[in-house]
Amino acid sequence: MNDETSLGPAREDRKVEVILQAATEVFLEHGFASASMDLVAQRARASKTTLYSRFPSKEALFEATITAKCQASGFHFSSEEFAGLSLEEGLIRIGRRFVDLLTSPEAIRTEQIVTGEAKRFPEVAEIFYRLGPERVSKAVGAYFVEAAKRGLFDYEDPEFAADHFLAALDGMDHCRALWSGRDQQASEAERQAFVERTVRLFLDGLRPVRK
Repeated sequence: MNDETSLGPAREDRKVEVILQAATEVFLEHGFASASMDLVAQRARASKTTLYSRFPSKEALFEATITAKCQASGFHFSSEEFAGLSLEEGLIRIGRRFVDLLTSPEAIRTEQIVTGEAKRFPEVAEIFYRLGPERVSKAVGAYFVEAAKRGLFDYEDPEFAADHFLAALDGMDHCRALWSGRDQQASEAERQAFVERTVRLFLDGLRPVRK
């Protein structure tokens, strides 16, 4: 196998990465409706043949950009990661990841685009929901189910509790950023304090009753 052949997969990965970055920039700048495959090809310095061979439609390209952002967001965890942690420690760790993701300027702009285009392009809103909020809800729900099995809290519906935990973290900073046009994220210290206070408030209704 020569060097050019062996570098093929790496070069292909790099080309896709460049296209996805260009697509992200175009979608954020122009919105879904006004973005075009031509603009993406120009921004990526790729031919339209190259672009369409990898992403056959604008919808497919948008889905790929959302998928890539979700994967890069760091909102991934396994049960092993929380072994030995108290419920409070685990929720603070999850909460920080969620708030960091939710309030990032890029996430806010993406949500604004999807919300603005949802009526005309419901399939785009469905893609965003499936790869964003729904995926996060399932991941956190799985953690709550496991935590309940370990006896860390006493509530009959762990998945319901998980959804309400996420709702509590979806606070006014997120709303202000989403609807006021402010794109400056709160400081790391402010986000940490918000998560810790939210977790403490939330846990008051979840701690097992000591007999």
